[in-house]
Amino acid sequence: MRIAICDDSLLDRELIVALLHKYFIGKPISNEILQYESGEELLRDFGEEEWFDLIFLDIYMNELLGIDVAHRLRTLGYRGNIVFLTATSDFAVDSYDVEAMGYLLKPHSYEKLARVMDRATRGMTASTYQIRQHSRIVRVPYHEILYVESSNTKCILHCCDGQSYVIYKRLGDIENELNDDRFLRCHQSYLVNMDYIRKIDNQFTLETGDTVLIRQRNLKAIRQAVLDYMDRNQPRAAKIPVEVKAE
Repeated sequence: MRIAICDDSLLDRELIVALLHKYFIGKPISNEILQYESGEELLRDFGEEEWFDLIFLDIYMNELLGIDVAHRLRTLGYRGNIVFLTATSDFAVDSYDVEAMGYLLKPHSYEKLARVMDRATRGMTASTYQIRQHSRIVRVPYHEILYVESSNTKCILHCCDGQSYVIYKRLGDIENELNDDRFLRCHQSYLVNMDYIRKIDNQFTLETGDTVLIRQRNLKAIRQAVLDYMDRNQPRAAKIPVEVKAE
């Protein structure tokens, strides 16, 4: 889940960030939080194809009011959630015009934010990886990802249903974004979902028949990492017995 906080008060931004970090503890929802001190800065990034699932917008900011920023975002095609940050509900009627999800009245509290976030995250019961595909966002559940391979200046994410997605990021960045123990960096060009490994040889053979390379100088340690993971995650990782070639 990608979240923007737009408020000209650094103190208020940092408070919202702290409350969001508290909210996400123990929840299987990956998240990234970006801060903006002005509406102009947010709109500039949005124009350069930044995207968000949720935007917190302060109503009273220098230059552009939050309600004006919201109107521009909708004009630019933003369809995600908007929550206004304000000390008053004076703009309640105007918020309907931009389809705002609601208000967070200052002073901020965890209870108020949690109620808003429960609505915003409804349906996000499992970890998903978000991929921008032209003008739309695709959310791929972690359990549907087979492996990710690096190919020149891009990566290709392969799913268990045969679907694949091109991502213009480094493999290391994708690994950090996924941040889940089921994914193993087994080669400089491959990141594999260990739940689908069915044979361990000099390479991995997956449940689908796909093969994934293993870094040969670390072959023994990588094999052991897979076996340790499967021991920790029974029965999820052992739907089918894993065949390990004797050395």
